[in-house]
Amino acid sequence: MPETPSFTLQLSQNKYLAPADERMDAVLTVRVGDAGTTAVADPPRTAELLLVDCSSSMDWPPTKIEAARHACRVAVDSLRDGVLFGVVECTAHAELVYPATPELAVAGDRTRHEARAAVSGLIAGGGTAMSQWLDLARELFARNPAAIRHAVLLTDGKNESDRMGALDAALDRCRGEFACDARGIGDDWEPRDLQRIASALRGSADAVLEDTELAGDFRRLVEQAMGRTVPDLRLRLTTMPYTRLRFVKQVFPTEVDLTAQCRSDGRVLELPTGAWGDEQREYHLCLDVDAAELTRHEDRLLGTVALLEGADTVVSERLPVVGYLTDDLALSSVPDENVARITGQAELGRAVRAGWDAFEREDRAEAAREWGVAYRLATDLGNAEILKRLTRLIDVREDGAVAIKDGVRPRDGFSLVLGSTISTYTAEPVAAPARPVVGGAPRECVHCGHKARPAAKRCGRCGELFEDPAGAPS
Repeated sequence: MPETPSFTLQLSQNKYLAPADERMDAVLTVRVGDAGTTAVADPPRTAELLLVDCSSSMDWPPTKIEAARHACRVAVDSLRDGVLFGVVECTAHAELVYPATPELAVAGDRTRHEARAAVSGLIAGGGTAMSQWLDLARELFARNPAAIRHAVLLTDGKNESDRMGALDAALDRCRGEFACDARGIGDDWEPRDLQRIASALRGSADAVLEDTELAGDFRRLVEQAMGRTVPDLRLRLTTMPYTRLRFVKQVFPTEVDLTAQCRSDGRVLELPTGAWGDEQREYHLCLDVDAAELTRHEDRLLGTVALLEGADTVVSERLPVVGYLTDDLALSSVPDENVARITGQAELGRAVRAGWDAFEREDRAEAAREWGVAYRLATDLGNAEILKRLTRLIDVREDGAVAIKDGVRPRDGFSLVLGSTISTYTAEPVAAPARPVVGGAPRECVHCGHKARPAAKRCGRCGELFEDPAGAPS
């Protein structure tokens, strides 16, 4: 029997603040269940667009354009009956090659057969102007109303046919209109462009390591989009007169800064989070706090968080973000387990990207140093995906020294850079830490100067591991 989707919102924080603290960090975990298409009686309508780069560079090697054709055919075959869909040929312009009119096709045996034939006729020739591709997608989705709107964008080149600022302007127009997953194929595209697209349009960005893998990736992305039956969930954040939002980021499954997407009405802010299926996401909420307005040794409300669906339906309890002002470092310096993990993940991403920047400017020593930091952080965090991507570029000796491999392909570097936003799932929210019984002087972080309890393993501000008296990480 069809189920009603279930919604769960959890909040994890260490409520204790020192008088000098200026921020409160919390992790919000959102889970949606029973939202798959097999569980919902009348799933909302879905529209899918395939945006395929057909610029001249897709012709060499010829396996690229053939891989794109094959991936489109596989994606079309995976569409369930009734889904609206279209295929766009993308060069310095954008053209809908199937169907022939701006009214998207309705998936069925006949239209899938016609689309496969149209896709087989895609040829490479022309430039690359991604703003044109996204603007046409926005127009097509607007003409063909659907609650779930999703695009897959494939490119092999740099956005060289666009005028300056055109891509950012197009992303502003498209933000909130549809979701887009972006993929790069080959070795001559710009990962930062794909990351900008994915961040603005609530999607993922990644590199195609082998052309033969593209079809499976297209199928997975389309099936994932079709499995989303909750068109939109919103986080409602309410601040107090003595607090304000510093930032809010999605931190699982990928890291995306969403602060600019919040809609503000005084002290009430709403963050659209896009369409959902059966899945879990996590968000890092950071509030600026005027500690002078707090009273010592009592709980004070810093803000509230709730989850909303549809027009204005609250589907979770309203959770409090609490602050407790104390002079006791043993309380205020203990980082919340989840907050410490996402802080480490942010540092991992920084090290990965800094290493790539050094590699691009041919500073292999600096790249090896930063990727060594990234390797140790990924190991500490248990981030197997980043470790897999890192080891395509580096060798790690038994003594911990890092060397960059010979013959690194650009696509392997692109994969690592885009993968730097992939995070691990944090542990279940834990209760506020109990007051520990420890002796000794507080530990001081050599990286940021923050003081922590004597038994602390990691800095509560910057996430760096403390060193033991012998100089090895504790």
